[in-house]
Amino acid sequence: MATEPPAPRRRGAARTEALLQVTLDLAAEVGYAGLSIEAIARRAGVGKHTVYRRWPGKAALLLDALHRAWMTDLDYGDTGEIRSDLREQFLRSTAALADPPIGQVYRAVIAEAQSDPALRATLYERFLRTAEQRTLERITRAQRDGELRADADLTFAAEVMCGALYYRHLLTPLPVDESAVDGLLDMFMDAYAAR
Repeated sequence: MATEPPAPRRRGAARTEALLQVTLDLAAEVGYAGLSIEAIARRAGVGKHTVYRRWPGKAALLLDALHRAWMTDLDYGDTGEIRSDLREQFLRSTAALADPPIGQVYRAVIAEAQSDPALRATLYERFLRTAEQRTLERITRAQRDGELRADADLTFAAEVMCGALYYRHLLTPLPVDESAVDGLLDMFMDAYAAR
């Protein structure tokens, strides 16, 4: 078995960043089930106690690595035109989900979360709820600006829009492309655009 070359010595934030990147890279190679703190530490050239000082286990470490790599893709622009802002963000975030290492690692975490209630709860709080909340904030701002119906409760709409994209990406062979995003946004605007 080949040994890993020694990693450069890092301290503090630089070491944390290196551990997060090593975690993503290794998870993409071996999947969630094959990932271990020992393997991450070995690849990063640190002792496992260095990892455990920062994270209680591999789930927390992997979720932090995904968060670092992906969360800026959930941020919305505000051009003053809600359909355009939703479209740009949905295309950007789904592209991130489709590309390695985020896509394959995220799918592995989703699969593991089905039999791990604590991981499922953390995944919801750190990712799914965040995506829904940011979407809700953006469409609520559009409602206040008069782009969307003033009488509409948009909470469920935010959940449905995010859920439709995750469903298609994670559970079907269908693409999440411009056509899919445009179809979803057409339904949203037909239901909620100010008349």
